[in-house]
Amino acid sequence: MRKLNHVAIIPDGNRRYAKRRNIPISEWYALGFRKMEEAARWAAAQGVREVSFWALSADNFRKRERAQLGVLFSMMRKYALSELRENRFAQDGVRVRFFGRLNSLPRELREALEDIEKETSHNEKRSLNILIVYGGRDELLNAAKGCARDGKFDEKTFEKHLYLADAPDLIIRTGNSPRLSGFMPWQSEYSEIYFSKKLWPEFTKRDFDAAVRFYTGIVKRGGS
Repeated sequence: MRKLNHVAIIPDGNRRYAKRRNIPISEWYALGFRKMEEAARWAAAQGVREVSFWALSADNFRKRERAQLGVLFSMMRKYALSELRENRFAQDGVRVRFFGRLNSLPRELREALEDIEKETSHNEKRSLNILIVYGGRDELLNAAKGCARDGKFDEKTFEKHLYLADAPDLIIRTGNSPRLSGFMPWQSEYSEIYFSKKLWPEFTKRDFDAAVRFYTGIVKRGGS
């Protein structure tokens, strides 16, 4: 049976959850980050070695108000600095990497993310990938440009220039939106996809375990 090694998560529904409860913007971003930490622990408990989160899409980066993005980036930097101070990733043996159009981020945030990557680069127990200002079309265009620079157009060269070449075994999307919205279009060809009706802050360990059972059931039936 194909082992579940890589889970990718599209954590949708943060804003809808906050609006229904009249929660301030800074607080609902904090809710989202805490839920990411929880989900990473749930995955580790299931023996998953790699987890990817789509933290901010390129589309939302273009459409969101600058003030709202400013709050998000401030929260991201605060989260990154907290992780560095407490050294949690190193203690857990987690290597952290960030992918996407990172040059679009404020310099102070980029530097904090680079510090996390550097501090965790030697960790080998598990991997945590966070996609920021990421869009599937952007990734494909970037890979095509890389092939053009290399003067080689084949699958191996194309995959070398993807932000993240590792294909997820299971993709989970919360928020009751049954689509991938351009998430990992190349890598998701053979991924199993689980859609949850729960909004991201409502997503629980029981929901995560249900997604894992969904994956296991498909694999046992020979669906992959």
